[in-house]
Amino acid sequence: MTIQIQFLGAVGTVTGSQFLVSAGQHRLLVDCGMFQGSPEEVSRNRMPFAYDPGGVDALLLTHAHLDHCGRIPALVRAGYHGPIITTRGTADLAEIVLRDAAKLQQEAENRWRRHHPDEAAAYDAELADEAAGAEDDEGMPERMRTAPPEASTHTRAALYTDADVEQTVRQFKAVDYEQVVEVVPGVSAVFHDAGHILGSAIIELRLTDGEATTTVVFSGDLGRSDTPILRDPTPIAHADYVLIESTYGNREHADHDAAVTELADAINEVNGDRGVLLVPSFAIGRTQEIVWVLDELARDGRIPRLPLYLDSPMASRASEVYLRHPEVYDEETASLLRSGQSPLEYPGETYTNSVEQSKSIRTASRPLMVVASSGMLTGGRILHHLKDFLPDPACTLLFIGYQGEGTLGRHIQGGAKTARIDGQEYPVRCRVRSISGFSAHADEHELADWLRHFVAAGGSRTANGTPKQVFVVHGDPDAAAAFGQRIHKELGLEALLPTYRQTVTLP
Repeated sequence: MTIQIQFLGAVGTVTGSQFLVSAGQHRLLVDCGMFQGSPEEVSRNRMPFAYDPGGVDALLLTHAHLDHCGRIPALVRAGYHGPIITTRGTADLAEIVLRDAAKLQQEAENRWRRHHPDEAAAYDAELADEAAGAEDDEGMPERMRTAPPEASTHTRAALYTDADVEQTVRQFKAVDYEQVVEVVPGVSAVFHDAGHILGSAIIELRLTDGEATTTVVFSGDLGRSDTPILRDPTPIAHADYVLIESTYGNREHADHDAAVTELADAINEVNGDRGVLLVPSFAIGRTQEIVWVLDELARDGRIPRLPLYLDSPMASRASEVYLRHPEVYDEETASLLRSGQSPLEYPGETYTNSVEQSKSIRTASRPLMVVASSGMLTGGRILHHLKDFLPDPACTLLFIGYQGEGTLGRHIQGGAKTARIDGQEYPVRCRVRSISGFSAHADEHELADWLRHFVAAGGSRTANGTPKQVFVVHGDPDAAAAFGQRIHKELGLEALLPTYRQTVTLP
């Protein structure tokens, strides 16, 4: 049986996770995520798939972040009818994420058509030609990384509708951690806890041909050790091949306690200036952890209890899902819940579910805190708040998560003096701060430690020991290259950095 992997995303860039595994006559997909970056991200995500969606037997999903699951309804719309196998927590969260994505895309398209009717009519006429040639653009990852400092709340045609999401949800097949699942005859999978967000998984794929079994491990996004709410990533000690993320492959995070202190300092600074603390955050994962930390800081008297606006309907629904899955909590969080405390809630927090509630924040009494998505300033309500608060020196824009190359977030984090939003320039006069200790991704040290379990198992380069090959994915080029060099030097592992659309045959 010939086994091949085609790398269709999350190579040469962080987002767009998608890997096609061919095993004999079977076709399996691991993740089907959105590319995220400049205002044209939806056009990039409209690329026709590099395979026949109807010919894919099964899709395995690592977790519910948009860059891993965001194109699944488009795949279903294009003819994929197979199961979408994932953990119970991911199934619950992904439904929320995809419904929200469909709604936002349709609203953005409506705004664009309202503001640009002539351009919309011309675009509709050209859409088929644009889609036909997009998939062959091998320079796409480079263009994403070098996009200008710009973002938009307007989008051309939506990728999919709520009806497509409804069908997608019907195809979910939820499984438990550590359950052996037969995917197709001769191929089974085990989902291990990745500790990244609720339900996130490391996928161990076992492909059997007669007496021989080849094991391929997909790290997905690995979480950090000793962080609030979730358990640490599961150590695995055997694989023939490993695909590992490298988002922070060339950086180490600040100590978590130091990060908490930096957050407290930022809040106290804003309190003294009667300003606004604006935190771009992913609605799933980072928002829940920030609420956990804010509650702890307030209980300890380290910060004043400033009003907190959680400006993301998706974050509200995601937090409800977190509360429904206590089985995934680490011991610290489980103990707090047993004692009657609710570390996933901040006293006085306000979820602004409607557009009117969101708009009212600009005139609310200061000082105050706002947590809004998206985390890399690529869309969502955060863009409207940037228009209000970027020019205000009393405000602080606080980054707590990764900012991909080419995103507006990366440009502002890097010192941009202006930001272009919906075609208008806004001066950046607010304070800009970054705290790395709240990242949901393992840093270079933690990634290497997770890989070290394979080497520590000893033995020959077989399924019971060290991998024959490690594929470094899900990182910008500098991070992926640095991490590849590190694991080769320190662990003696052969590291390959795949290119966009490359197909590798596993010997």
